[in-house]
Amino acid sequence: MPESSVRTESPEANPDVQYERSDVSLFVIWIIALGITVLLGVTPLIMLGAFPLARGDVERRLAITPPEPRLQTDPATDLANYMTKQRERLDSYGWVDRAHGVARIPIEEAMRRLAQQGIPGFPKTAPAPPQAEPHGHREPP
Repeated sequence: MPESSVRTESPEANPDVQYERSDVSLFVIWIIALGITVLLGVTPLIMLGAFPLARGDVERRLAITPPEPRLQTDPATDLANYMTKQRERLDSYGWVDRAHGVARIPIEEAMRRLAQQGIPGFPKTAPAPPQAEPHGHREPP
């Protein structure tokens, strides 16, 4: 094997291996990174010193009522209140339109009256005849 193709030198000793000297030095990059870190750490302290009342002058509670629809803060309570109001309306008497004589009655009363009188204008059906018992099956007396 020829001697010129075998290298015994280490990479540090090789004069042909170098870096680009015209690039930005690492020292400059470290100084910029340190400057940004200091700026980000000191700026909030400077702002607190310059505006000492900035944190305390804002009212954190909502002073106005936003327009509908609002977000629910307690959906379970809202649903319970809604169901209670609906149940009260279904179980009570009251006027829907007093001027025209339209009233509401409890749902149980309405269903009872509807079962007795039927729906006006709806054809009535005859009651179903009693079903015959199957052969061989009798209830004991």
